[in-house]
Amino acid sequence: MDVLDFIHDKFSQDRAIGTVLHLVIEHYDLSAEEAQNKIDEYFEIVEAMDHQN
Repeated sequence: MDVLDFIHDKFSQDRAIGTVLHLVIEHYDLSAEEAQNKIDEYFEIVEAMDHQN
């Protein structure tokens, strides 16, 4: 599963941002900064999709 799909899946389970951050770090062996960047990327995509609708 792609990291962005993983993040989407965890947020769809109503997980808190801190929990998702921790899960991404553990599951993908990323640094906290790398994981936060992926979460930020996810939110940018969601925001862009919201503006299209």
